[in-house]
Amino acid sequence: MPNKIYRAIETPITFKDSGGSAVITLQNLGTGIARVSARYDRGAGDLPRRYQWRAVFQWTTTPTVNQYADIYLAESDGTYADGTVGTADANIVVGQLYNLFKLGYNRVAASSAATNMIVSGNCLINDRYFSVIVYNLSSVNFQNTANVSWVSFTPVPDELQ
Repeated sequence: MPNKIYRAIETPITFKDSGGSAVITLQNLGTGIARVSARYDRGAGDLPRRYQWRAVFQWTTTPTVNQYADIYLAESDGTYADGTVGTADANIVVGQLYNLFKLGYNRVAASSAATNMIVSGNCLINDRYFSVIVYNLSSVNFQNTANVSWVSFTPVPDELQ
């Protein structure tokens, strides 16, 4: 009898201003600013590799349609971090982005303030530790309200049935 391979949806890892799995200060993120999250520790042992990521951003005032923010991933073995981004929630210089894995970008789809702009995709995470980086390339800041902008990673390992 043939087996089926399904995806198992596990608990999301959230990166937000407060109350998430790890902190990233996206409240009022300025134009031209790149911000790295605190490093997240997935734990030791066997871990899922496949993740679905989702980014929800809100901009202030009236953002311009088609402007965007980039989303990057930095992995670490605990000693060496991609892009030498460090372990704490902080601004980083643009040059550090060159050695990071670009997950994608979140484009402004409607020219209205305080509106969720949502994008998702899939990625592989191999190392025990990882951080998310958001680089605001639009002409306006992110919304000045905590936790309306965030990024999540949901483990979706295969399940054999």
